[in-house]
Amino acid sequence: MVLLLFGSGLPTAEKPTAEKYFMMSHSPSSSSSSNGNRDSGAVWRNYKEYLKSTSILVPIPPKIYRPLPKAVKTWLLLDLPFYRFDEQKDGEKAIEKEQQKRRQDA
Repeated sequence: MVLLLFGSGLPTAEKPTAEKYFMMSHSPSSSSSSNGNRDSGAVWRNYKEYLKSTSILVPIPPKIYRPLPKAVKTWLLLDLPFYRFDEQKDGEKAIEKEQQKRRQDA
């Protein structure tokens, strides 16, 4: 359980997955999509809605999970803050990392 919660389980899965969806909507290449009608921000918005209604660890139906208070989600269901992708802090780092990668490839 300790490995799942604090080692190689949730920490290595949740943030990288959220970062991937964030970058689908916020990377420079997302605005130059081959599909001109696609709203590039919709990917990240849809993923955030999914996260609001889905427990990370305990399987609970979305209709029950969504209205629960944040304290219950955090302390009873172990949906701890460090599993979550913070748009302000982590988003800036992800965009910067993508820009550095593009510079190296160029």
